[in-house]
Amino acid sequence: MDAPSHVLPDGEPIGRLPLDAFIGPARVVDLPGRGEVGPDALPRRCLGVPRVLFRTGGRAFLSPLAAVRLCERGAILVGTDALSVDPEDAADLPVHRTLLARAVAVLENLDLSDASPGDYRLVALPLFFKELDASPVRAILIKE
Repeated sequence: MDAPSHVLPDGEPIGRLPLDAFIGPARVVDLPGRGEVGPDALPRRCLGVPRVLFRTGGRAFLSPLAAVRLCERGAILVGTDALSVDPEDAADLPVHRTLLARAVAVLENLDLSDASPGDYRLVALPLFFKELDASPVRAILIKE
């Protein structure tokens, strides 16, 4: 998981983040297709939930406007099974910047292969690295 300091000059490091976003109700949502997913292509099931985890098969990523839509609809954590919420060639990481500037946590490279779409309780705590900009997590989903 990435902390705001990963992309924002004045962002908080991983060790100073509140842990609330990393424990609680979450929804796994299939995000089929390849490439960029814009706001109008977001499945309705991912809107209005605090924590959304996208099963993409590693092939899809969000547009910055899709990230804004998720923030506006109440997301406090966005996760994906892809390597990044941004495209692989995005040096400036616009989706990271969009989410982290709005205090929305980002989880990437999740193993969601055994998680069917639906509602769960997520536990994905970062390690306490006081000043680092990222941390591995051991993410678990408990079926609700």
